Amino acid sequence: ALSTETTALLALLGDGTTKKVFPTLGIEQEFFMIDRGFYQARPDLITTGRALLGAKPSKGQEMEDHYFATMNHRIMACMQEVEWKMWKLGMPLKTRHNEVAPAQYEFAPIFERTNVASDHNILLMEVLRTTATRHNLTVLLHEKPFAGVNGSGKHNNWSMSTDKGSNLLDPGKTPKDNA
Repeated sequence: ALSTETTALLALLGDGTTKKVFPTLGIEQEFFMIDRGFYQARPDLITTGRALLGAKPSKGQEMEDHYFATMNHRIMACMQEVEWKMWKLGMPLKTRHNEVAPAQYEFAPIFERTNVASDHNILLMEVLRTTATRHNLTVLLHEKPFAGVNGSGKHNNWSMSTDKGSNLLDPGKTPKDNA
């Protein structure tokens, strides 16, 4: 239905060459990465994937200091290994960086067809888990593993692309180009 209706609309707008339109997706996978020893000392983290007990986080993280900080060598080594493994599996990652909360990070792969992007995200989460273990780390994929700090999400940036490679939701440089 998406392809049929969108190609018909494009034809009305003067594009008679587009034969197919398909949805694309760029997923941003956020996660927390902590030392495996800390994880194994917490039965609540092991059982539920989130902290159920403990003191509130200290003041100060609201300033987003972690977001702009350099990455710990051990974390960076793990993330670079994940990037390399994903590249070998045919899923290059476009972005890696700290996120707002302490010990929170993000990977973002390149936009691709929606069904492939979904499969690749499942693969990314598994590669993250196994690679972190090799670095004596644990990846927490729960959306809110720690109360009082930003949670982790999976942002889904979607668009529609044509068989000619045109991104239909790519904004133009001027308002006229967006019409």
